[in-house]
Amino acid sequence: MHKPLLFSMALLLSLSAEADSMNANIDASGQAYQGNLTVNQAAGHLQQQANSRALAVGGAGVATNTVVQRQENLLQRSSPLDAQASITGDSFSNGSGIVGINQAAGIANQQVNSASVALIAAPQSLDDSVLAQSVTRPNDSASTVPTLDGERRVDMSNEAFAGSRGVVQLNQSAGIGNRSANHLSIRVVD
Repeated sequence: MHKPLLFSMALLLSLSAEADSMNANIDASGQAYQGNLTVNQAAGHLQQQANSRALAVGGAGVATNTVVQRQENLLQRSSPLDAQASITGDSFSNGSGIVGINQAAGIANQQVNSASVALIAAPQSLDDSVLAQSVTRPNDSASTVPTLDGERRVDMSNEAFAGSRGVVQLNQSAGIGNRSANHLSIRVVD
C-alpha cells in the first residue's frame, strides 16, 4: 500500500521540477542617485542589454550612439516557463540626473537605453541613423520565438522612481523574444 503512494509523490515532484521559474527583482535600490546611473539585470538565457551614453562639447562636437543587437538562434525548450521582473519598494526614488534600467526575466529579450547630449556652437541636423534605432525591423528580429506555457509578468511598486527628477529610461520585460529601446538625443546650441 505504501509503494503506489510513493510512486505518485515521485511523479508529482518530477512534473513540478520541469517548469522553469526565472525572476529578476530590484528591491529598495538606487535611492537618491545623482548624475548618471545605469543598471542591467537579467534572469534567464540569451538576454542582451545595453545602457549607452555619449556627451560632446565644443564647436564641432557630435554625440551619437549606435547600438546593434542581433540574435540568430533562440534556446530551444519545451518545458513551461514562468518569468517575472519586478521593481519593489522605493527603488530609484528621490534621485536626480539620468537613470537607465534594463530588467529582463525569460529568454532572448533585447533592451537598450541610449542618451546623447551635444553642447555645440552651431545648429546641426539630427542624423537619420539615430532615429532609425527606434524602429524594429522584422529581419533583425530573432529567427524563431518558441511558444511556451507559463506565466510571464512585470510589476513595479507605486513608490519606485517617486520624487525623481531628470531622465528616467526603463525597459522591463518578462517573457520570450521581447525587444524594447529608449533613445534620447539632445542638442543644445550655445
